[in-house]
Amino acid sequence: MLVLTASLFVKIIPYVFGSVYNASKAALHSFSDTLRVELAPFGVNVTTVITGGVQSRIARTQRTLQPNSLYTPIEDEYARRVTHSQDGAMPNAAYARSVVTQVLYGSAPWRWLWPWAKGRKSWIWEGNKSWLIWLLCGGWAWTGLFHRAMSRMFKLYKLKNAIGK
Repeated sequence: MLVLTASLFVKIIPYVFGSVYNASKAALHSFSDTLRVELAPFGVNVTTVITGGVQSRIARTQRTLQPNSLYTPIEDEYARRVTHSQDGAMPNAAYARSVVTQVLYGSAPWRWLWPWAKGRKSWIWEGNKSWLIWLLCGGWAWTGLFHRAMSRMFKLYKLKNAIGK
């Protein structure tokens, strides 16, 4: 069984003028990481898709600053930020195809190098500039250390045996 959640890279970098939205994505990411540990004993995989730029209608609403805003001196940059996510954004169909392939078959090139290995990953990185953020934030590092530590600390392995009872 699989639980799939969709998040954004804004959990990792402070993408300005969106702190409340970014916080909601960070909360989802943390929820998914914790759920992954809690559901693992029951054979449930939890995968989070960390999304970079993908074509969307998120910038369809024009946003303006109030005349007395502290950000008025950088109003042009504020306006640019509203549409910035769409610069070089990945087409929806390509994004969907890539995510579904990674969910079902694992990530290339690993699925060809180690076809016997478990294909599910904790995180899937996809979308414009997602690889760059992955590289710069250390997404390549092994993230399972804390998952394993929490599982052992709270003896979640006991639940695996309790399922059949």
